[in-house]
Amino acid sequence: MIKEGLKVELSHLRPWSFTKVQKAKKCQYEFFFRYVEKLEPLERADFFVLGSGVHFVLENALNTAFEGKEPLSKKLLFRFAEQFKESEPLADLKKISEFFPNILKFVNGQLRRAKGSSLVASEIELAVDSSLKLAPYFSDKVYLRGKLDFIFSKDETLYIVDHKTSRSWEFNNKVKTQLRWYALLASIKFPQFEKFALEVHNVRYGSIKRLIFTKRELLSFKEKLLPLITRVEENYIGKGFKELQPSPCEANCQWCEYRHICPFGGSY
Repeated sequence: MIKEGLKVELSHLRPWSFTKVQKAKKCQYEFFFRYVEKLEPLERADFFVLGSGVHFVLENALNTAFEGKEPLSKKLLFRFAEQFKESEPLADLKKISEFFPNILKFVNGQLRRAKGSSLVASEIELAVDSSLKLAPYFSDKVYLRGKLDFIFSKDETLYIVDHKTSRSWEFNNKVKTQLRWYALLASIKFPQFEKFALEVHNVRYGSIKRLIFTKRELLSFKEKLLPLITRVEENYIGKGFKELQPSPCEANCQWCEYRHICPFGGSY
């Protein structure tokens, strides 16, 4: 049941992540259910569970490799997958294991690429306040935040790798915007670098595609991003559920996790 009298407050909106902004622009009803009422979905789509599982295994494989804890092997990756299944019972170990060859190939490749780098790290949490100054990731003052899957440096360039498991090979505008978001946060945290090479590592195909951003390009992106977020906030602040505007369509509703309570849930 939708709570009567519940209004959208600034604390419901901030901190903003790239995904959260996309949700806010996509459908105001779905955003309300997730971030204002904070409702748990009945179940997660299979591809979300698979993606999370592959990401978990890859993250642990990278950490193990760079810390030199033990040699990488499919047996070790399977152990990581079993650890993931303990917290996500719906995880399919067989499907996750299909990614193991590409995971091993990628991690061994990164060991070679990052050799001699002054900066190597994985799972970096970055957050800034409304003045775009660094802030603790879970601080009440956080305005924007994001997580970088893996980074290493070469001379004046910081390489930022983002892992994906999608079936698409394309570098669409959504992905490009997400990469600029990560690069902007990284440029604030690591101002010593002049260039930021954003690489999308598609674990399904074992491929890597790269975009390089300069500080000037990121400044231009920031000047467009901040007004956009301001407009999004203005469209939500102080509104109750009945004052919001849904965006029902097949593309939005097909994968929505709140179809069971949405007034338009059975329309598509």
